[in-house]
Amino acid sequence: MELSSQLAAAPHTRVMRSTPHRYDLIATDFILINLSFFLASLITYGVFDYSSAITGRNFALVVFVNIAWGWLCVYFNAYRWYERVRMEQQLSKVFKILVFLLAFTSLFYYNVLREAPHTPFILLAHGLALVLVSTGRVFHRLREESPFEKFRYVIVGGKAENLQQLFKAFDYCFPGSAELVGRFGNTPHANVNNIGGYLDLKAYLEGQPNIDKLIFFYSDLTLEQEKEIMRICEMQFIDVEVAPRETTLFPRTYKSQQLGDLSMLTLKEEPLTSLRNKIMKRVFDLVVSSLVILFIFPILMPIVAIAIYLEDPGPIFFRQERTGYLNNVFRMWKFRSMRINERSDEKQATKGDDRITKVGAFLRKTSLDEFPQFINVFTGEMSVVGPRPHMLKHTEEYSRLIDKFMIRHKVKPGVTGLAQINGYRGPTDEVWKMEKRVEYDVWYLENWSILMDIRCVIMTAYNAFIKGEENAL
Repeated sequence: MELSSQLAAAPHTRVMRSTPHRYDLIATDFILINLSFFLASLITYGVFDYSSAITGRNFALVVFVNIAWGWLCVYFNAYRWYERVRMEQQLSKVFKILVFLLAFTSLFYYNVLREAPHTPFILLAHGLALVLVSTGRVFHRLREESPFEKFRYVIVGGKAENLQQLFKAFDYCFPGSAELVGRFGNTPHANVNNIGGYLDLKAYLEGQPNIDKLIFFYSDLTLEQEKEIMRICEMQFIDVEVAPRETTLFPRTYKSQQLGDLSMLTLKEEPLTSLRNKIMKRVFDLVVSSLVILFIFPILMPIVAIAIYLEDPGPIFFRQERTGYLNNVFRMWKFRSMRINERSDEKQATKGDDRITKVGAFLRKTSLDEFPQFINVFTGEMSVVGPRPHMLKHTEEYSRLIDKFMIRHKVKPGVTGLAQINGYRGPTDEVWKMEKRVEYDVWYLENWSILMDIRCVIMTAYNAFIKGEENAL
């Protein structure tokens, strides 16, 4: 009763924070959607009939497109900016919305306007919308530091690993907006302002501190004490959030799923376990490998073959057993860059390696020695992008030294990979180099998207032919 009277008498100067909405982004999207249809009309018909733009059929189409776009954006949570997501996910959602908009617009033509849609116009309008809206999303992300109001928070409990996960998540989702006031816990942590123990929390809150969030990891308070904490926070408009401390149990990324009113944590399924994503990646591999084999290989092959043979007569190609998808062994193709030797299955190339020919050094520096691997891609043993395959001897060695090494074999090995475009290419003469590769490889299989594959291909070409590969031998 004493606590209730204190809270009732205390002036409530705090106001509840509102969830931010991206009104600037919403307005930009609507402008770009209408601009897309205007440009498509101008390009397809050569003129835009302004006199009928606000009446009749054009007006009905414009109204329908705007209403349909707005409804689809709400349905798919297209403006859920309170928690930021990767740009690949945003653009994937924009693409999905536009596919539905195309279907709905076609139905509108048939059922309301009573005519078949003019295919060039309708496809061009939605194609322009995809380009313009996606560009608008990228522009908004690049120009903003944070769309959120600043907020202050305190933490209750949590291990050092939990705190690092929380800080990393806040830095990404609310860049520059989250300010940690301190932590309550019976065991202090370094580099964190430890305000007090669990029993000090109630007195701290009763002093009406200037905080916006209270994040619980753990406390040894009783249920009644925790309920009292909740009541105090509600009276002061302090958001209470419970963060699972069990996340440190999972060796890799996890996900939350709702079972009735209960939230459960489980290992996150990798994107490439989905049949749709597997098909999408395989189609991408077939298209790229076919283009390389049909248009680049016929030009490259004779030149490289002659150069290799003139310097060191012998086989043009080098085939070696490597560890592939699901730990299966396959024979990988490469242009031969070394003199024939008996150590090729055991010893990696090193700087100044006397086995490498002059032609081979050039092929390695420009990554041209890897081009025959597109044959492996076409036959399904490899992918254009993925973890680089290693010699059988190295797989055996590193699987004992690095915990997550074998996880990388859950996807097909690639001609290039995320680790390679981030500078981890070349010999792994120290264990930490392989650990960094594995870190990137595991992140790739947990966060794969087709846009990530396209980016890896572009960056590989840029590094090889424009910037130059520092670690290439």
